[in-house]
Amino acid sequence: MKRLLLLFLLSIPVLVSGQVVNYAKTLPERAFSVGLTPAYHIDRNVILFDAGGMSYALSGGYGLQYSIDLNARYVYYMNGTDYIGVDIQYLLHEARQSYFSVITGLHKWDEFGFDLTGLFTYAPRYFLNLSVGLDMDVSFATELNPRFWVPLNMGFNANEMMFVYIEYNLPVSERAWDIVALGVSFVIR
Repeated sequence: MKRLLLLFLLSIPVLVSGQVVNYAKTLPERAFSVGLTPAYHIDRNVILFDAGGMSYALSGGYGLQYSIDLNARYVYYMNGTDYIGVDIQYLLHEARQSYFSVITGLHKWDEFGFDLTGLFTYAPRYFLNLSVGLDMDVSFATELNPRFWVPLNMGFNANEMMFVYIEYNLPVSERAWDIVALGVSFVIR
């Protein structure tokens, strides 16, 4: 029973602005997720930086099959811009305490863009999940505008339906910036 509960709680793929809050495990079939994530975007003299300060994201997901889910998110940035995105997550590999998946999707954030993320999650204990990956966002402006991050995530199973997490996104390209997020997600069956 505890293993089933752990898989259920690990299955919260809240994906906000492509690179904030990442989990490798997909939602169970016909399950929904709803999440709220405030994040702070740190300017470090980034080229074309347009996301500075606080943002608030509302996200939702639906498990299409055991290894595939669909996610949508809306992000409001305090500087007045909006982000809307949809993506599909595919679970590539699952072991007893680890998961690896790929996420791809489209977004509208001033310009249309494409997201691609690879994630690995390790669960050393029932209540703790550690994730790392590589995230790429590309905007289709007059020129391609790629941004790369390494998401570092720690999640806690607060109870059977609630998951609390903190994430730091390490920028690994000149067009990316630091992002710190703290949020909560709920799974509804």
